[in-house]
Amino acid sequence: MQTESASPMAELPSILIMGAAGVIGRAASRLLSAQGYPLVLADRDAAAVEALAQSLNHASWLRGDATDPGDVAEIFAKAGPGLGCVVLAVGSEGPVGALEDCADDDFHQAMTLNVTSVWLGLKAALKVLKPKGKGSIVVLSSISGTMGMPMMSAYAAGKHAVLGLVRSAAREAAASGVRINAVCPGPVVSDMMRRVDNGLGRADAAGSIPMQRYAEPDEVAHMIAFLCSDASSYSTGSSFMLDGGYGCR
Repeated sequence: MQTESASPMAELPSILIMGAAGVIGRAASRLLSAQGYPLVLADRDAAAVEALAQSLNHASWLRGDATDPGDVAEIFAKAGPGLGCVVLAVGSEGPVGALEDCADDDFHQAMTLNVTSVWLGLKAALKVLKPKGKGSIVVLSSISGTMGMPMMSAYAAGKHAVLGLVRSAAREAAASGVRINAVCPGPVVSDMMRRVDNGLGRADAAGSIPMQRYAEPDEVAHMIAFLCSDASSYSTGSSFMLDGGYGCR
């Protein structure tokens, strides 16, 4: 692992963002930094996460793989005593195609990226936050975790599992003062959605969304920021939908 740090602010609890170099992780990092939070940014792409940290105020960075137990343990050990919120923004990938045509290795890879990363992140975050008697954990899921998603079965299975983890862990942690919530975006303007659309042979799926467009990463970031803040102090175990009305069926 590699690490580089800057002096954090003392007024607000620090926020650890796992998967900070991803499109939603970057947007959340920029917004939370602008709101004054000291940040610890972690990602397996060292160059990308370092560049992001250097572009922000009061941000440190760590290179690590969210699916590796040793890396996750080291990230949390180095996150510092001021940690008050963890954002798990890892895992937005999966094979596209008919279920019977998907390779088993692709399925297992999707489960590792989407589910194991959240499992490890929740375990590590709860060990840090529960003794403090407060804190917030925000998990990036998807509307794919709330409905059937043809041609993306492995991804949908992973996101369903993530919501099961969030709800179960939230009930376990509620009495300790730690809140755990999921953010469930629909299609987001991103490289992933371009790959999905290309794989399905379409320009995009905006026509199936009542608002007729994909979400912008900044729109997802604002929901993450809300759940990091005390403004969401009575919310736990919830799945917050940002789908442009797609689920209104």
